Amino acid sequence: MEQKDRSWAGSARKKALEAERNLPPRPLSPDEHELLRWILENGSDAAKTFLPQVEGVRAVRSCICGCPSIQLIVEEGVQRGISNSGRVICDLWGRTRKGELVGVLLFQDDGRICELEAYSLDGEIQDDGNEYEFPTVQSLRELEAGEPPAPNHS
Repeated sequence: MEQKDRSWAGSARKKALEAERNLPPRPLSPDEHELLRWILENGSDAAKTFLPQVEGVRAVRSCICGCPSIQLIVEEGVQRGISNSGRVICDLWGRTRKGELVGVLLFQDDGRICELEAYSLDGEIQDDGNEYEFPTVQSLRELEAGEPPAPNHS
């Protein structure tokens, strides 16, 4: 295990992230809300069917690696969406405010949005620790068949 990974594994921040997974569901942050709404508004016709679920959706941290991935909890009784592509509603990439290259997946389960996942396309995040943010909506692009964009190592 590399030194950076060992440092992260024992860090107070990682322990705090672990504790966040056990907290009650919370409202989306303004950035999370904007991202989720943008993904659905700018997605396929099927993706748009999930829009009524955005208002009132709540979140719980779903990972402790340092990514911002969240589990989504939809209010009972809200209209279910229609997915023509299985569990994945979208597969996008973009850049964080710091310029890091990040992929984003939005998942559904039985017509309900259920997870907004982020993963690094930069290989190794270059900040302290392993943490990074969701990409900005202005930078989002569809991940087309083939290779993702080249990593940013500036």
